[in-house]
Amino acid sequence: MDSLNRKKKLADLIGSYISFKNDGKLDLTSEETIRNWLNDFLNIFNRDTKDTSQILQEKILSQEEKKKLEEIGSQNNRPDYTFKIAKQKLTFLDAKDISVNLYTDKSSAFQIKSYGWSIMAPCAFISNFEEFVIYDCTYMPDKDHPANFGRKYFKINEYLDNFEELENHLLKENIYNGKLKELYISNNTKLSNETPDIKFAGLLSNFRLDLANDILVNNQELIGDNTEVLSYIVQVIINRILFVRVCEARKIEEEGYLLEFKKKGFRDLFKKTSYFDFYEHYDGPLFERIKLLQDIKISNTIFDKLLPYLYYPSPYRFDVIPTKLLSDIYEIFLSKKITITDGICKDQFKSEYIKTKGAVSTPQYIVQDIIKRTIKEDDILNLKDRTILDIKVLDIACGSGVFLIELYDYLEDLLKKYGKRNISEYKKYFLDDTLEIINLKGKKAIIDNCIFGVDIDPEAVEVAKMALSLKMIDSIDNLDCYNEIGIFGEKILNGIGENIRCGNSLVENNIKDLFPNIEKNQEELIKTNPFDWKSKEGFIDVFQSKGGFDYIIGNPPYVEVKNYNTDLPYMHQYIKSIFLSSPNGKVDLAIPFIERGINLLNKNGRLGFIVQKRFFKTEYGKKIREIITRSNYVSSIIDFETTSIFKDRMTYVAVLILDKIAPNDFYYRKILDGKDVEVELRKISLPEKKIEEYIKLPSSSISGNPRSFDDHQLLRIKTDFIKLGTFGDFAKIKVGIQVLRDKAYHIKAKIVKDGFIIGDTHLEKGIKIEEEACRGLICNENYYPYHSDKTDTYVIFPYDINDGESKEILFNDFGKRYPLAYAYLLKNKTIIKNNVETHDDDQKWHLFTRVQNHGATYNKILIPMTSLDTFASVSFSDNIYCDNANMYFIELKSKGKEDLYSVSAIINSTIFSVFARSIANPQSNGYFKFNKQFLDPVPFPIDNYNNNPEIVKSLAKISMEIEETQNKFILSSPSQKRILGNILLDKWKELDNLAYKIYGVKEEDIDFFNSYGRNFDRINILN
Repeated sequence: MDSLNRKKKLADLIGSYISFKNDGKLDLTSEETIRNWLNDFLNIFNRDTKDTSQILQEKILSQEEKKKLEEIGSQNNRPDYTFKIAKQKLTFLDAKDISVNLYTDKSSAFQIKSYGWSIMAPCAFISNFEEFVIYDCTYMPDKDHPANFGRKYFKINEYLDNFEELENHLLKENIYNGKLKELYISNNTKLSNETPDIKFAGLLSNFRLDLANDILVNNQELIGDNTEVLSYIVQVIINRILFVRVCEARKIEEEGYLLEFKKKGFRDLFKKTSYFDFYEHYDGPLFERIKLLQDIKISNTIFDKLLPYLYYPSPYRFDVIPTKLLSDIYEIFLSKKITITDGICKDQFKSEYIKTKGAVSTPQYIVQDIIKRTIKEDDILNLKDRTILDIKVLDIACGSGVFLIELYDYLEDLLKKYGKRNISEYKKYFLDDTLEIINLKGKKAIIDNCIFGVDIDPEAVEVAKMALSLKMIDSIDNLDCYNEIGIFGEKILNGIGENIRCGNSLVENNIKDLFPNIEKNQEELIKTNPFDWKSKEGFIDVFQSKGGFDYIIGNPPYVEVKNYNTDLPYMHQYIKSIFLSSPNGKVDLAIPFIERGINLLNKNGRLGFIVQKRFFKTEYGKKIREIITRSNYVSSIIDFETTSIFKDRMTYVAVLILDKIAPNDFYYRKILDGKDVEVELRKISLPEKKIEEYIKLPSSSISGNPRSFDDHQLLRIKTDFIKLGTFGDFAKIKVGIQVLRDKAYHIKAKIVKDGFIIGDTHLEKGIKIEEEACRGLICNENYYPYHSDKTDTYVIFPYDINDGESKEILFNDFGKRYPLAYAYLLKNKTIIKNNVETHDDDQKWHLFTRVQNHGATYNKILIPMTSLDTFASVSFSDNIYCDNANMYFIELKSKGKEDLYSVSAIINSTIFSVFARSIANPQSNGYFKFNKQFLDPVPFPIDNYNNNPEIVKSLAKISMEIEETQNKFILSSPSQKRILGNILLDKWKELDNLAYKIYGVKEEDIDFFNSYGRNFDRINILN
């Protein structure tokens, strides 16, 4: 049905309603009557109100039931319609009877906004059919806000005039395609500070600090300065309070239970109830009987700083807040730690979050996508030699349980589908033979048998356990069946969370054998928190029975390993020693996590991570690229062009799926910037379902070389051309000289005359120095292809070069030979020595601390490191060097003129440029970093070059002609430039064609390379 027909149907429905009302046929006091009309209204917008997968309707309460809720002061009356997709709540519509004045009623407005805000919905709705109200839910609701605050209000006679507005908000396809997000969130710059996760995390953080200080003051002898014990106790108390509050909201505990404790003395009643009642009902790690918790003293008044925010008029609606959102809240909240300084508790960011100012949780849609790609539904439903409850899934950096709770939901859905194929065996896990509602036994079977997690942070582990406990009781959509489900049974959480362990996923106890001195530093050993995977404290049963985990999922930390060099130096050394992927330690932790994940999988296992794409290209990612490509582990890659996947963070990320079965092909899909990533991922099928939605590439097409997945056609072509050889196999890329201190040794010459240089350094202006005491320095300034090697930058050079060998000139000798340079350095000696490390010897203090490539006085090719494109020039000077900061040079085996010019021609060609840019590291303003690590793997036709002297000769000839013509162009008048410019264009075209010829490019592929072109205008760059 199109928009025009929908509008006509709405007109008919409005007409029928008015006719019924005028005829007195409507019972306007009946909520059921209003709902019937609203059902028809929603159906117009493609909403099937009987389909519980897209709309969940609340039970209609009788007047008696409503009165009872009012008597106990309960505000826990959920909106009548929950719009959803699968288990994810999208927004709400609340039906009101005609007696409620929607135009002025602040209470109804606050209620619906609170519910919408609590699930981070962009907006939410109220209607009595005669009025329809849309409330903006992107800011924190306040009960004192007037009813018209942040709303759009329409009367029934305005519906048709505002049909487009209604359709934008209500049409099922619009909501599923992210229209509400586009309308309310995309351009809302203030939103990040108003969301419930940020607000509640701040609230919990403040309360944790107050509670910690209170416990410390009242229990000095018990706590002392043990921050870990204090943090643990505080965390347990907060977890229990929130868990009980959620239980109240889910109608498992009496509404207002915690408030009753407050009236009678919260501390003692809560401790007693936790020890007896809650333990008997729930059991499990969450309500473990902890003696220290019973012994400590806490002020009753301290809880007044939290409890009011858990109840009306607070806008947090715990009956609808998803467990995922609670995990997100904790993820933010736990990025800080408690410290004790002079007897006072303070909080500060944990070391791994100092730079980023806190943690950011993985978006739900990313988590869901990783899980479905890693644990393929068809594989599970077609299991033969084992059952669904035999699979073992691990998150090796589980944090507060963000992946674990989504994993639970996914496995619950799979259990329903799997059970329907094996009803007799699996009906025990469900409420009845329909196998639609899972009971407590089924929930427990999933968590106990299938879900495993490890994290180094003990507080996060406690939260992850609580998150799984919340999944156990998360059955409010089936409130009438609580008894049958088993919610009111005894010890319903027994054993829940035992598979969530606290430990360091990367470091095992053999660290004590490798680095025995760590045992002398107990504090570091405790912080390192070694974890043995194949021990009783680990998961020995998984390895003995299956050889490892079936699936590993997660978002490994992106913290650089070197950050641990100060706090945990032995962990830093351990990672360098143990992990093949991290030999130099200059990696982020995600790299060894990938390697660890691979090693923890069984022979048929799969791994799904969201990772920083940098390791696809960078030198530090080389070893892990070799590991995953050598064994053909790559199964699929989802590449995100947008940098805003994570809130308030600029990240370049991709989903990486690895498979130990070693597939012959892998699947690649790019999500373009500007697309709603959540909507796009929901649309995309798995490769096995719709291969046409992906690029299928042979596993052999990727290797340890840096790769870019920007263009599948380029990747295919590059795969063919890499067989010809690489530039790194043909030539040596080298760096320039590294002087003692640039600001002192670099001279910008104004006059070079009669053997002297007059110019400026950063330390002095107008200095005069002997020319022989210096060497010319090529810098990356306004560079272009075939740029002259003449320079006005010089460097003081206290060395003699003979036959390519470098010999130091001692300071006194330097003074005898070059008194002016000597006097300048002596005058600035103190400044130089205060700013850089120098040799201790007074005769060598002025020498460079690192001698590199001083003997490179031979003919060479010059290339800038950071530039718009690959630029190459030729130098025959024996008296210049490249600046270490941003200029490289290329050494060829044959240093003759023909080879230098022909190779420079290839570097300046379009085909070389396209290959190099696809690998290089992009910078701002269209620039690229062409480091050695990016140029070495560029395909280069070694055999073709060596065996086709005529083409080589032609390449050299055309490049010399271009150099000569460019030099004329630069010194020409505008009219001359027009003519010379056209000549240059023809010559560049000839050079490109010769390059295609030596590469052996097929005619049909030439257009492809030309469409990429160069990243600059070859003529305008000369102006």
